[in-house]
Amino acid sequence: MKIFNSLDDIPDNHGPSSITIGNFDGLHIGHIELLKNTIALAKKNNTIPVVLTFSPMPEEYFQNTYFFRLMNNTEKSDFIKDYGIEEVILIPFNEEFSKMDEKKFIDEVLVKKLNAKHIIVGNDFRFGHKRIGNVKFLESYGHDKDIKVTTVNLIEISGKKISSTSIRKLLISGKILEANHLLRKPFSIQGKIIHGEKLGRELGYPTANIEIYKSYPINGIFLVEVLRENSDKLYGLASIGNKPTFSGTNDVLEVFIFNFKLDIYGETIKVVFLEKIRDQIKFNTKEELIDQMKNDHNIALNILRNKNEL
Repeated sequence: MKIFNSLDDIPDNHGPSSITIGNFDGLHIGHIELLKNTIALAKKNNTIPVVLTFSPMPEEYFQNTYFFRLMNNTEKSDFIKDYGIEEVILIPFNEEFSKMDEKKFIDEVLVKKLNAKHIIVGNDFRFGHKRIGNVKFLESYGHDKDIKVTTVNLIEISGKKISSTSIRKLLISGKILEANHLLRKPFSIQGKIIHGEKLGRELGYPTANIEIYKSYPINGIFLVEVLRENSDKLYGLASIGNKPTFSGTNDVLEVFIFNFKLDIYGETIKVVFLEKIRDQIKFNTKEELIDQMKNDHNIALNILRNKNEL
């Protein structure tokens, strides 16, 4: 699969293409329907199946409150490749691109750069400056450019529409099991292990402190799986938030890994969120915190036993 990190990287005389467009963050079941339709139409019409997406994403560029990525670009590309997509275009969403109107997007990007013959999008698709363009405009304007448009209805479960936004809301509210059920892979955060304040060690629960580059609007104690390269499956308790007992202000992600004593400073690990245990709480004494940590540990072990993971 070819990955282009800008429109300028796309070679001239691009072959006829079937293109699906969107953030594709988290790759939920709605995204998968778009990918499957794109592959099917590409095979039927002998075109190149293409995913057009953005990095940074529009929500990142505009610094939308409570927005966070569900996956990084590498994970996204790997998952997309699994479905048979041949090209991924990662358009840098910047000021210039944000001001591109809907007609110019079709003319300059879809037609001129990608030789689009078929566009596959969700029925709520919006595009162009201030998101003025919609599916109806794409169909009418694209018709004159010999572009066919296929829309995929938003998938609903129990009457609720599935989207990356709705999944983020589930994660923020602590409904990890529900969110992961909708995702191609469970929600995770990856980062390098750095030296922390070593407070966990003093409490009898030494933790690995994970370097994170932004705040996540997620708070609490979670049962997690810890992924290390060439390692057996590991589980632990992750705490994410501002450590209220110790008057913290910056968000911290730290993990107590069960039955683990190796020195892994500097190593990059992935923390996979499996289930929320509780919210972060401010305790009056260290003794109260230690008692609660013991209880959290027991709850986590019982969950794993019920899953036959211990």
